[in-house]
Amino acid sequence: MRLLLTSDLHNDKSKLHWLLNDAPPYDGLFIAGDLLDLFSNADVTVQKSGLLHWRQAVINSGKSVAWCSGNHDFIGAASAITCGASPLWMRETESSATCVTDGETRLLDAGKERIAVTTLPWPIHERQLFVNGESKPFLDIVKRLLHEGKKLQAEQGAPWIILCHEPPGETPLSAGYVAPEADLTRRMIEAAEPDFSVHGHIHEAPIFPGGSWIWQLGKTVCFNAGQSHRGDALHYILLDWRGAGNWTATWHGDGPMQRAVSR
Repeated sequence: MRLLLTSDLHNDKSKLHWLLNDAPPYDGLFIAGDLLDLFSNADVTVQKSGLLHWRQAVINSGKSVAWCSGNHDFIGAASAITCGASPLWMRETESSATCVTDGETRLLDAGKERIAVTTLPWPIHERQLFVNGESKPFLDIVKRLLHEGKKLQAEQGAPWIILCHEPPGETPLSAGYVAPEADLTRRMIEAAEPDFSVHGHIHEAPIFPGGSWIWQLGKTVCFNAGQSHRGDALHYILLDWRGAGNWTATWHGDGPMQRAVSR
């Protein structure tokens, strides 16, 4: 099973086209937030529509897709207070065996394998959110999603991967960035112990002095592919899972060479 991990696409048409048409072969595409670009002059309604059609085209090509929300994906307070704590537009198409949207835990088919996936919404953790007409704290929703993922990991024997836009604090994936959300991410990962986690938000993490694209946090291998500030080619990680904890991860980006880690 080969997974392509990335984040922070910011509605970049060249990156979206590359992922759909020119990327190396992969079974599943995992995007850790910031699909939209709120600083762009492009209308967000047009951006949302285009991204939903693009995701369907990727699925139609035979690949699976999972994505979570980032800080760019919430548009106004009304969009934040939704079912599952996720932006409304990310849930406009139904999930399936080959598609996991924001704020979900479920098994995802990726090639001939299955993987447990949890997609955590951007941590607007001070809000009360309405789920099926009932007001609930954001953290209660996150705890439920992590509990469901842990259960799938144990019962199905499948690898478990978490998508969370904010990287864990006090690690090279956050490259010196300090925020309450980063501390929350770290505590969640340490408590839940997924096999892998995928992050974004800190674009320069892989090339920043003291930064990295990969970090072991307890039992979890965490990734942040970063992104180029120059609008160059997409930064991404290829994760080849061979079963029983046997895997290879390779980072592709602006650095002097591709870098691989195996286990």
